[in-house]
Amino acid sequence: MKATDPIMPQGRTIAHAPLGAFDFAVDPARDPPTAPVFWNPADAPAIVNLIAPARHFGNQASHIGKLPVVAHATDSEFIWLKLDNGSQLVAKSSAADADIGVVVPFDDAWTVHLAAADRLYRHLHGLSVEHPLTRQRRQRLKHALRTVDGLRQGATYRMIAIAFFGERRVSEEPWKTHALKSQIARLAGYGRRMIDKGYRRLLQGKHR
Repeated sequence: MKATDPIMPQGRTIAHAPLGAFDFAVDPARDPPTAPVFWNPADAPAIVNLIAPARHFGNQASHIGKLPVVAHATDSEFIWLKLDNGSQLVAKSSAADADIGVVVPFDDAWTVHLAAADRLYRHLHGLSVEHPLTRQRRQRLKHALRTVDGLRQGATYRMIAIAFFGERRVSEEPWKTHALKSQIARLAGYGRRMIDKGYRRLLQGKHR
């Protein structure tokens, strides 16, 4: 992971023991799947909520200590929190000991901020939360990324189709003209686009 990757607010990184010429934004000693990543709020308004102290609001306000936090990081100015549903919060360190509220910037992502704040509110109050991506879209994303992984490991389109749809369905038609062959090809292209820059659109709340 490059030090320039947009994973920290305002371009900041959380310092770990330096290896080579710079500090790593994520601890290089941890396995990638287990290392928490904290996104820049400007790049990920769909999952990151900006929070600030909200005093004098009585017992209705939430406190950081009551949140379902599964990972956190701090520096001298900011605190980053990752909740159990994948949402992330960014706040000034001074908010750690205060009741908190959501800050909604008046920018081009206004409606995305509102939707993220609503999902956060509903999650914290035990209400049903609608996933920002439909089940069908999530399944397509999973298949697309698995397709790219499979191709990188040497799998063929046909092998991938069997893994997704079963050998019986794949064998129903000649593979050369099979509809699933074209479908796997499209998944491969979609997966590569998502790995390249498409994931940024998801983080920005752009689902098409």
